[in-house]
Amino acid sequence: MRTKKKSFTALAVLLACSITHANAAVISFVDENIPIPANYSGVAVDLETGTTSTSASGLSGGDLNFVFAGQGFSNDADETADAPSWQPVREGMDNTDVLKNLGVGVIVGPSSPSSTGYGGATDNFVSFTPGEKGYVGFSLVLDDGDDTVAFGWLEVTFQNNDTPGVIHSWAFENTGAPLAVAAIPEPTQSFLLALALGIMAIRRRRL
Repeated sequence: MRTKKKSFTALAVLLACSITHANAAVISFVDENIPIPANYSGVAVDLETGTTSTSASGLSGGDLNFVFAGQGFSNDADETADAPSWQPVREGMDNTDVLKNLGVGVIVGPSSPSSTGYGGATDNFVSFTPGEKGYVGFSLVLDDGDDTVAFGWLEVTFQNNDTPGVIHSWAFENTGAPLAVAAIPEPTQSFLLALALGIMAIRRRRL
């Protein structure tokens, strides 16, 4: 009887995981450490897939484009798009305002200052310190068929001495809910399913 209870508990965990909303999650790309070249082309990134390009022609489906080791940026990574998919949190609401360096725990959401339309800036060191890690907040129009506007953050190091900058990690909440800077994602559904299946397999071997 006791063994049956254990198996039932594991099965309950499995079922609970399977009925959660599969599309509700914090999507994270950790320790990507993408170099930002110290040139005009820089690097374009698709934040949904992690795909990058250092081509001057940009990146199909791209979102952000950091240039000159991070000193400058553009939200015109996909030059064929009708509208920018990525809007960073800025020091102000203008298309030429620089990026705002956010602190850990700051909430990124609809009220965060950003611009509309295409635009970039070339002096991010107003709020970032060269060679030191900082956080960029952003909104992102997802390629999910519903044009969901997601909110997230990037951990970056910008440089100004002809050495590459770095895009370390990023994350976004794919339901459109606000997200705290440097928030640690919860276990994914696939992880929980695998955990439940592992528990069941171990208990079966003990029978």
